[in-house]
Amino acid sequence: MQLRIPYYFLLFAACFSIFSCTEKSDVLEDIDENAAEDFLIRQYIIADSVFVADNDSDVDQYLKFGVYMTSTGTTTGQPIDPDRKISFGDSIHVTYTGWVRGPEAVPFDSNVLTGVPFEVVLGKTSVIEGWNIALFEMHEHEIAKVVIPSQYGYGVAGSPPNIPGRSSLIFTMQIDSLWKTDEQ
Repeated sequence: MQLRIPYYFLLFAACFSIFSCTEKSDVLEDIDENAAEDFLIRQYIIADSVFVADNDSDVDQYLKFGVYMTSTGTTTGQPIDPDRKISFGDSIHVTYTGWVRGPEAVPFDSNVLTGVPFEVVLGKTSVIEGWNIALFEMHEHEIAKVVIPSQYGYGVAGSPPNIPGRSSLIFTMQIDSLWKTDEQ
């Protein structure tokens, strides 16, 4: 019995010395940060009843060119008019709220309480790439929930102090009005 203790000690010391020589960067360089973020977004979508019904876990149906989104209705209560899809150069008014995805989703920006819609000329107004992707998929009066991976948001740098680097963003967006380029 007394002989086993030194052997366990030697085994422990050998394991400790092996793992202590491994640098943190060696272990972490094998992790694909975009794949890890995508995994976390998919878990969020599966848990969110707005996106997925209780018996459905097909997250790919919500993926649109790198951004996850789902329509949650219209501002008028009427079906979406397929002829009023947003195109490059169209002017739109958007009401939105944005959150940083995390354990406690805290809004970082919103124009809901001000009642003043944000005006965007699609493809010409400076907005994050995730907004351009989402808006190109929307129609007049549509309301959507959108999850934007960091690569289509504020990237590695973030937008301090409210948005840390590599943050996925969640938006509720509604298109209040649309002026097509041929109507302007």
